[in-house]
Amino acid sequence: MKAEEFWKNFNLGTELDISGRFLYDGLYAFHLMENFTREEDAFEVLYSVAVGVERLIKIALILSNHDKSTDREAFESELITHSHQELLYRLAVSHPINIGKVHHDFVAMLADFYKSSRYGRYSLASAAAPTKERDDLIAFLEKHLHIEIDVTTMFGVTKNNLKIRKFFGKVVSKIALPIYKIIYEEAGRLKLYTYEVQYGTKASKIFTFKRFDFFDEDILQAELLTYFMSDKASGPNSQLLREEAEALPFDPAEEQDYMLALRSERKKLMILDQLDALYEEHVSDVANRLELMRASYFSLDFPFEDEGEEDS
Repeated sequence: MKAEEFWKNFNLGTELDISGRFLYDGLYAFHLMENFTREEDAFEVLYSVAVGVERLIKIALILSNHDKSTDREAFESELITHSHQELLYRLAVSHPINIGKVHHDFVAMLADFYKSSRYGRYSLASAAAPTKERDDLIAFLEKHLHIEIDVTTMFGVTKNNLKIRKFFGKVVSKIALPIYKIIYEEAGRLKLYTYEVQYGTKASKIFTFKRFDFFDEDILQAELLTYFMSDKASGPNSQLLREEAEALPFDPAEEQDYMLALRSERKKLMILDQLDALYEEHVSDVANRLELMRASYFSLDFPFEDEGEEDS
């Protein structure tokens, strides 16, 4: 395999996986946003999506135009840019991309964020606009969903809901999937497999399964919890916990937070203090309890047998 083929097949294949990871992380961060009050949340979302989209466009550009370029060094140098709009325009010259105004507005927001807003707070001028990325994201959502998002009223803050989450995922999909289609087609033209992503990865959710929200994962979580609460959970892992571990007295009034903690690392952090207090008050042998909890994640024999038991 020639160096150019290796580069376009394997190195750009790695870049595709990286792009998918960033898109996944940005979408997941948006899914976990409870409201729109925190600029840190908006930064995390926009940064991840901006990086994912930029890298995706660059892969498509290389596969489409590099072998046709008369000055390949200049071509590669021109890729060193963070202008999403410029990159998308260059790609559209050879591959018309049918996206609407909402998607162009979104790309413009990503470009503005990545070129300037992400560094804004390092400047004294940011004192006049300390929440620009949050405000830009809110303005985009308000404009295209025809809603008003409240981030100031104490008891009236707008919640991130199903409609908003679906809209955001759809916007990202309408940008990412046409570009991925170009990658797929151009890789085929070059007889390469750049478009392939490993099954079960973050990138496979985006490019293989083409899912841009996490509603199915939320349902799966509830269904698995229902399973483990029932007598249908009779495997060695559930048997281990049911027979060897007594449940700690968590607060029933906070069950919603506990459910969310199963999916959100941030929610876990908020509940860890409770866990420490419960361990201190109700667990006499902490080391044994921790070993038991860790063992519940292992691949256990079926049926579960305590290693301390001897055959009679």
